[in-house]
Amino acid sequence: MCRLFQRALATVVLRWMEDVLTVARAAGSGWARWEFRGGFGVLDSKRSDVAYETWASHQFDRALLELLQRQ
Repeated sequence: MCRLFQRALATVVLRWMEDVLTVARAAGSGWARWEFRGGFGVLDSKRSDVAYETWASHQFDRALLELLQRQ
């Protein structure tokens, strides 16, 4: 699944994640991230179309972090 996420467009990943979080909230369910770094994470996901920022020698996906913070 991580490799699939690495090939997915950043906009698609963000929309998918937003949908997952919306469904979890509507169901009254909690959620957790199982990966901070890597294909599902906000660091070093290796998606080619993300506008990364450099943070502590890592590639940081601010858009994904801000989405998670809104939920």
